Amino acid sequence: MELFTVKLIIYYGSWLVFPLLFWAITKHQKIISVLLLLFIYARFVEPNMVVVDHHKIQTGFEAKYALISDMHLGIYNDASILDKAVAKINGLNVDALFITGDFTYEPKRDEIKKLFAPLSKLNIPIFAVLGNHDCQRPGPNIRQALEDTLNKLGVKLLNNETQKLNGITIIGVGSRWANEDRVEILQACSPNDKVILLAHNPDSVLDISSKHYPDITLAGHTHGGQIRLPYLYKKVLPIEGKFLWDRGLHRYQNHKVFVSSGMGQVGLPLRFLVPPVVDVIELY
Repeated sequence: MELFTVKLIIYYGSWLVFPLLFWAITKHQKIISVLLLLFIYARFVEPNMVVVDHHKIQTGFEAKYALISDMHLGIYNDASILDKAVAKINGLNVDALFITGDFTYEPKRDEIKKLFAPLSKLNIPIFAVLGNHDCQRPGPNIRQALEDTLNKLGVKLLNNETQKLNGITIIGVGSRWANEDRVEILQACSPNDKVILLAHNPDSVLDISSKHYPDITLAGHTHGGQIRLPYLYKKVLPIEGKFLWDRGLHRYQNHKVFVSSGMGQVGLPLRFLVPPVVDVIELY
């Protein structure tokens, strides 16, 4: 049986929890009922929430951005979660939207335009990098179709490229798991440049020379653990280095790294204690 089919069985089979809960309640199985209610929350409630978190980070210059990551539209998430995020972002007074990769999770190629159509409702600049799932690490080969769709929507995809916005240098590097994160691009920046680095995987920071750190790196990839059971979630964070990038603001050798806990799910269609999030990054 193909892994894709297994995921679909898990996704749709999870609806059987409702008759199982009814049985547990009628049989006065209190512990089982509580566990099933927790499962229902993690499967049907929290993954469909979108919260907004505000963060003030000192960089020496002023700017304000929205950040989203790891939408993973495809098997488990449709366009509705992105539509909710866009509605939130449109109510924020931000200079731009940053997207730090993993747009997809095994979508059908002919669904990609529909999945990302909500981005057309935004009237601010959008800068983005691709994640490993967008680059077939793992997943189907949908990269070109995704890039074509995002380009038509006005998303500025940065694959080891630089853009300027309001005097600030925005650099985006490619997917680390696809061996495309060329962080040496930072060497072209002067010490007086105001630099924001977008990277899907925060581990990309480990390869940056200390002489060329940006003012801040924004990343995703970890999902904040996705199922945030105390202590245990840290064991499954998909990172390579010894530093446990979790979520929120971290420091690495006096360099600021902010990690979004993202919006979507992979593996199991569950989120627990880490709801889908739009992060507002206010620099000062």
